[in-house]
Amino acid sequence: RPLFQSLQTLADDNASFFQRSGTEVGRRFAAAFAALREHGRRLEPALRHFARLYHRFDLDEATPGNGYRSLVQTARCCLAHAVHKS
Repeated sequence: RPLFQSLQTLADDNASFFQRSGTEVGRRFAAAFAALREHGRRLEPALRHFARLYHRFDLDEATPGNGYRSLVQTARCCLAHAVHKS
């Protein structure tokens, strides 16, 4: 949750900042941050759902790995990168 909250806050702040610039480039950046905010808002419930279920699909107790777990981890890495770049 904190990662998504950070993304929402940063995307809002950056969208507002670039929108005030009044330039075409500023409007495009503002639109990109608004889209990033919306994608994050929609992605959070899906990742939470997968995180509750992915342990069911591990090979066994000693091997915590499967495609769902990898998908959640990859999405979290991408979110952390987006937060860092924002």
